Amino acid sequence: CRCTAESCWCLTLFPGNDILLNEFPEGTKVTFACNPGYVSKGGSPSITCTTGNWSPLGMSCERRSCGVVGEVENGQIDYQPGNEFGDKAVVTCNTGHLLVGKDTLVCGVQGWEGRLPLCEVVQCESPPQIVDGSFSPVKSTYDYNEVVQYTCKRDYTLNGSNPLACSDDGTFKPDPPKCIRKLVKCVEPEIPNGFWSSGARPPYGYLSAVILECSRGYRMIGSATQKCEKNSQWSPGLPQCIAQPKTTMPTTTTTTTTTTTTTTTTPRILTGTVHFKAQKPTALNQGWQTHFTSCDKWSL
Repeated sequence: CRCTAESCWCLTLFPGNDILLNEFPEGTKVTFACNPGYVSKGGSPSITCTTGNWSPLGMSCERRSCGVVGEVENGQIDYQPGNEFGDKAVVTCNTGHLLVGKDTLVCGVQGWEGRLPLCEVVQCESPPQIVDGSFSPVKSTYDYNEVVQYTCKRDYTLNGSNPLACSDDGTFKPDPPKCIRKLVKCVEPEIPNGFWSSGARPPYGYLSAVILECSRGYRMIGSATQKCEKNSQWSPGLPQCIAQPKTTMPTTTTTTTTTTTTTTTTPRILTGTVHFKAQKPTALNQGWQTHFTSCDKWSL
């Protein structure tokens, strides 16, 4: 009887000395066991040499399963390709966390070989100091995504990014800003057809406030109160003075039509009395005026 490698690839022959034989006596019984990393799926592990042939082997083997390797806080586990003998478990940490330990475990004869790594939060040291400025809060270390705010001394303004955050590579990003000295000075708040009414006088520094008015006959569009801001501009913006429409009095026009009739008959004279009323001068009428009021009975 013979046993080829193809039929025994996952089995080990017991006792060990018999595996060295090329031929076995009639009635020889041999027992198999699964190779390391494999487990029996069931069936008889023994075969017997009978009349020159081996009895069928009922046992079969399969790769052992290592199960779930566990969990990693702030990390993920990828099984490649699974969790059976010879497979791997690869650990990756979430953004903002650093892996401490080995990232790969192998499913071995006794189970997962090695210890799970840790995923620790990234920390940054204090951000850089800036001239004529400072940052807050002040700590010895900062965790991932913690932010700091920069401020400048009086009469200085920030130029650059603010705030800064602790990034996943352990440094604060972006680059810190700079403090630039800037003297705030607003120009004279002159507006056409308007004038300064009250408030601060030159030079106009930060938060200087003035009140503006329009000349007579003009009305204002915008805010009369203006403040000098950090950008040396008046806020909320200089108003405009536009002319008001003139008011005109209604006028009445009286038209008198005179008709002359000529006849060949003897003229006839009408007699009667016409009454008129005098009106004093006014702002509109600069002289005395008379107005027809009534007529007495006419007679021929």
